[in-house]
Order: sequence, then structure tokens, then C-alpha cells
Amino acid sequence: MDDLILCIGIAIITFIIGLVSGYYGLRAYYDKHFIVVAGECRDKDSIEPLLDELERET
Repeated sequence: MDDLILCIGIAIITFIIGLVSGYYGLRAYYDKHFIVVAGECRDKDSIEPLLDELERET
């Protein structure tokens, strides 16, 4: 019985670690990507690169 509880505990902890690391990984990716698109918008003085990116993502 103790082994079962230990395995369930390890599974829950690894699941939570996976969720947190996935969240921060995706957040870092999209933050960096947004900075690039914002720079393109600034250079072209238009929101067209942002609209193109939104179209590409959906």
C-alpha cells in the first residue's frame, strides 16, 4: 500500500512540474516572438506584421 501511495505522489509531482515548465517555456517563446513582431511593427510603422502573425498563428 505504501508503494502505491509513493507512486501516485511521484506521478502527481512530475505532472505538476511538467505543467509549470511547459507554461514557462511557452511564455518565454511567445514573449520573445512578440518582441520580434513588435520591432517589425515599429520599423514599418504599421500593424500589418502583427496582423500577418495573428493570421499565421490561427
